[in-house]
Amino acid sequence: MTISRNDQTKLLGRENRFILDDPESPFRMTYALTKPLKLGWTYNNKGIYKFVLQEVQTTDDDNVELGIADYYKHFPRDDDDGNDSGDGGNSTGNGKKVWL
Repeated sequence: MTISRNDQTKLLGRENRFILDDPESPFRMTYALTKPLKLGWTYNNKGIYKFVLQEVQTTDDDNVELGIADYYKHFPRDDDDGNDSGDGGNSTGNGKKVWL
């Protein structure tokens, strides 16, 4: 992934995950930043970063509809009533896909 260097992107590291795909795709893919390549493409604090990504599974903290990984680690769920659905998190109704 190639992205411009700015105040937000200079904070990215290996712990960051992304949901990247065509917004009209029926199943959006999630990726983890595995190798940040921040040197060599910047000059005077301007330029780009290149990152190597690896496909990973979505988690219950991801908001697939908004396309934001780890969304629910930072924002409360609107439908969080404290009840467990009992489906083990593999329900097809939430838009989540996992590898078998």
